[in-house]
Amino acid sequence: MKKLIILFAVFLFALTPKEYLKIGSQEAIYDAANGYYKMKEYKKAINLYKKITKPSLKFRALYNLGNAYAKTFQFQKAIKAYKEALKIKKDKDALYNLKLIEKIIHQHKPKNKHNPNKNNENKHKHIQNNQKNNPKSKKNHNKQNNKNINQHKKIKNKKNKKNNKNNKINKINKKHTQKSIKHKQYQKNKIKKLQIKEQNTTDIRKRYYMNLLKNLQFNTLLLPLRSQE
Repeated sequence: MKKLIILFAVFLFALTPKEYLKIGSQEAIYDAANGYYKMKEYKKAINLYKKITKPSLKFRALYNLGNAYAKTFQFQKAIKAYKEALKIKKDKDALYNLKLIEKIIHQHKPKNKHNPNKNNENKHKHIQNNQKNNPKSKKNHNKQNNKNINQHKKIKNKKNKKNNKNNKINKINKKHTQKSIKHKQYQKNKIKKLQIKEQNTTDIRKRYYMNLLKNLQFNTLLLPLRSQE
């Protein structure tokens, strides 16, 4: 009866993984990881098992880490964890799990270990042999070759036509640019000539007005303004 009461009390007052993590000790982290493992939250359990460094807990943590990896189908990582655990301690269960996962990996490996390139080469050779033996296949092969050659020629002709068009367009553009440059130069020259003419006319006018002013008796050109009365 006493044992049953104790077990019932432990069940009632059992801590959740989050509460174990609040404690922060290595034992508490290990218990939290086990809690997540039982809840099938294997990713959280894996992260916590990795944090355990205490030597007395290391074997158990690695063993359970291997189990968590196996549950999430990360078989290579599971094998590594079991091997590290077996270095610490020789355990039948760990060894059994290791061999079991190695068997699973071996069974699921593809049987054909040959390179795909070799298979393609063999297929190509087989097709060539069939073509040599069958006259019909030869004709079909020749037809296909002729079609490919014609298509290639068509593509080349199209490219050449496009290049010719582009060359013509470039020539026209060059001519147009040259004309525009000449026109601009002609306009500039015109403007210069007009400016020279204007300067000459202004100089002549200035001289004429200066002569007129000299003949007048005013001392200054502008008369002073009268003050308001």
